[in-house]
Amino acid sequence: MRLLFLDIATDDLKSRKASEKKIAKGPYVELFRKKLDLKMDELQVKWAAQGCLPEPDGYDGIIIGGSSKDPVEGKEQAWMMRVYEFIQETVSKAVPLLGVCGGHQFIARALGAKVIYNPRGREFGTLPVTLSAEGARDPLFLEIPDRFFAQLTHRCIVEEIQGDWKLLASSDMCRIQAVAINERTRIVQFHPEFSANNMIALAKLSKKSLIDKGLTTSSRFQRFLSFIRETNQAAKVLTNFLTHFVVPNLQQTKRTRGRA
Repeated sequence: MRLLFLDIATDDLKSRKASEKKIAKGPYVELFRKKLDLKMDELQVKWAAQGCLPEPDGYDGIIIGGSSKDPVEGKEQAWMMRVYEFIQETVSKAVPLLGVCGGHQFIARALGAKVIYNPRGREFGTLPVTLSAEGARDPLFLEIPDRFFAQLTHRCIVEEIQGDWKLLASSDMCRIQAVAINERTRIVQFHPEFSANNMIALAKLSKKSLIDKGLTTSSRFQRFLSFIRETNQAAKVLTNFLTHFVVPNLQQTKRTRGRA
C-alpha cells in the first residue's frame, strides 16, 4: 500500500515548524500516520508549496490535510492553484481522495464550489456533528453514530455543494461538514486526526484570537479548555477511508494488472 499525504498547511517553513512543535509535537503527517497505523513507506508526504507535485495515479489513495491558507477568491497563491490542478487530476484518474479541514475546502474549490468566510465566525472546539440520511449510509461513516463529537477549528466554509454532490454531515455553525463528491472522493471539515491534547495546544496558541473573536474570555479560558475531549468516533473516518476506499481500489488495481 502506498498513500500520499499532501501537506498544504502553509508556505512558511519557519511558522510551520513552530506550530507543529507546539500542536503536533512533531510533523503534522504523523498525526495521520498514528491514527491509520501506517509505516513510513506506506504514507509518504509531499509539501505542496515546495516543488512539483507527483503524479496522483502513483498512489493507492491521497489525503489532503488542514491549512492556514484560505482558498478564497482573491487570496489564492500560485502554489494553491497547482494544488487545485493536482486535485482535478486526482479526481479524473479516480484515485481515492480524502480532504480534511483545509483539504475539504481546497478540494471543493478546485472542483467548482465557492469557499467563503463563515459569516457566523470561527467554529472552534469539540462540537457535535450530525449525519444526514446519506451520511448514515456512507461507508466513510460506517460504525459512527448519527450524532458524534469532532474537533473543529475553521474560519472558512464551503458555501454550497455542486448538484451531484451528496451532503453527509452538518454542525450548528457549518451546514457543509462532510460531502461525497463522487464514488472515491470524500471531504470533511472537521479534524479526525486531532486528539484532545492537539486541540488544547491549538487553543492555547490561539488564545488571543479566540478571546478577540468572542469565543471565550480571559477569565473563562480554562473552562473553555475543559470542554475539549477525545473524539474517537470522528477518528474512525480515517480508518474507514483506508478500509472502504483505498483497499478496494488497491484490490481492483491488482486484479486489473493480473488480467493484463
